[in-house]
Amino acid sequence: MMIAGGALLGLAAIALFAGEKKRPLRKATQAEPGRSLTNLVLGALSMATVALIEAPLTKPLAERAERKRDGLVQALPLPTWARDAAAVLLMDYTIYLWHVATHKVPLLWRFHLVHHVDLDLDATTALRFHAADMAISAPYRAAQVALIGVSPRALRIWQGWFFLSILFHHSNLALPERFERILARFFTTPRMHGIHHSAVQDETDSNWSSGFSLWDHLHGTFRLDVPQAEIRIGVPAYCEPNETGIAASLAMPFGHERDAWEASDRKPTVTQ
Repeated sequence: MMIAGGALLGLAAIALFAGEKKRPLRKATQAEPGRSLTNLVLGALSMATVALIEAPLTKPLAERAERKRDGLVQALPLPTWARDAAAVLLMDYTIYLWHVATHKVPLLWRFHLVHHVDLDLDATTALRFHAADMAISAPYRAAQVALIGVSPRALRIWQGWFFLSILFHHSNLALPERFERILARFFTTPRMHGIHHSAVQDETDSNWSSGFSLWDHLHGTFRLDVPQAEIRIGVPAYCEPNETGIAASLAMPFGHERDAWEASDRKPTVTQ
């Protein structure tokens, strides 16, 4: 079952990568394959960190939740499938809260910034996170699982859903605009997340949802009013490709912290 689920996720990822190349939503500005390779290397380091730190924390907690009926959803007088559905929904909402925190808490932003300095936005950006960012998030993820009472089954479902969702909404896939506006009532979409990755802070401070867009609608942080052609992807203080490479990205949280939203006196370099 797990192998089949992994294969389906892999096929979905391949379809997204192919689709965004065939029907791009935004024009690329950076040279390839260098930028994508950087994102893939950073992604590999992040996934290794998750495997080494997060998984050993969350798996036993999920098993305990199911075995001892610990946690919020396990106390609900509902059938197993309904408790699992509630757990997935609450995981999605608490990820929304964590995402807001990574922008608003200075220490967390130092590490999350590495994700936002990408000068283009596509499915590889979904993998571009600092390994330390993943390590810092591990205790929060463990707390989610323990307090919500996420079963091992619900945790696997949420992990698959989360991975597919972030690949989708980071992708540069141009969906029919009318269809996407309908889809965005329920799910986070590429146009929504393109606005979140804007170099304009007011636009970045919106569309925090990672899966269901319900949370942005409820909190009044939903936006779909910025045309993609008007969006410059990235962070104003880091507008050069050599500032977003592997070594520079890994060192970024530990060096001198610039005001991310203060424009550099240099124009962004287009390296196509």
